[in-house]
Amino acid sequence: MKRKVLIAVSGVLIALPALAGTPATYDVTVSAQDGSYAATGTVEAVRQGTLGAQVSGRVLEVLARSGDAVKAGQPLIRIEAEDAVDAASASAATANGAAARLATARADYERAQRLHSQDYISVAALQRSEAALHSAEAEAQASAAAANAARTHAGWRTVSAPYAGHVTEVLVTAGDLATPGRPLVALYAPSALRVIAHVPESVASKLQSTKPAYLDGVEPGRAPLQVSSWSVVSAVDPATHSVEVRAELPAGTQLQPGQFARLLLPRERAAAQLRIPVRAVLTRSEVTAVYVVDATGATHLRQVRLGPVAGEEVTVLSGLQGGEKIALDPVAAGRN
Repeated sequence: MKRKVLIAVSGVLIALPALAGTPATYDVTVSAQDGSYAATGTVEAVRQGTLGAQVSGRVLEVLARSGDAVKAGQPLIRIEAEDAVDAASASAATANGAAARLATARADYERAQRLHSQDYISVAALQRSEAALHSAEAEAQASAAAANAARTHAGWRTVSAPYAGHVTEVLVTAGDLATPGRPLVALYAPSALRVIAHVPESVASKLQSTKPAYLDGVEPGRAPLQVSSWSVVSAVDPATHSVEVRAELPAGTQLQPGQFARLLLPRERAAAQLRIPVRAVLTRSEVTAVYVVDATGATHLRQVRLGPVAGEEVTVLSGLQGGEKIALDPVAAGRN
């Protein structure tokens, strides 16, 4: 009786590895492409940028932090620039002096006209008075323009938000030296977003720009969101042989710059093809293969020739036939 029990237990232990070694499989089928191409891209703001200093000086105050929402015209950074203020004051004083001389020259010319009409002064004296008036007018205009420029230059001490948005990064602290061109604050406007994706050159030529594109996976369980508009940039990257696609998102889309996004781009329907998951492909040196599972459950390594990748699937050009099964985990299948 004890011997029978031991034999039964041994049989169970031998059967367990066989059950555990059964690989997960994928049925290879021949299907036509669905007329769309899934491209993975990145969300970015249409209006984004980095604000820099236009004058030299020490940073007095940093009035914003990363993540803050700011309004258009709101001060973000204050810079100490006393030389600019002094220059503005000097230019304003020069402009006031030129305006006073212009008033005097105008009064002299009017007096000269009255005297000339009464034959008290010559034509030459009247002309000299007129020339002095024109000179004073030119000097006043130049001084006023210089004062306005100096006042504008002095106003650059305060770096303000050019539009309403969110601050993404503050690159200086109080006490730092600000110089013209040095970046101080980065911000973006969340009201207008777009997705930038890159597609292979061979796919770009088959995209149908007159049909709508969709943003997939905005919210789990919801249908893809149609983008406002999309376009293909007519330039090929020589390094990657890809083409840039820009898709404008509807206002109110709950995404953030830097997030990944999946675009469904319309393209011409192609002929039927074999497509398998990319994770089922085993690459060793120069060999590309899959494990084919036969009717008995045994796995056999078979070399294949692959085509373009579309999302998580790849096209099989040769090496497989419809109706066959392949192991989804080639590493695990190779251990059996």
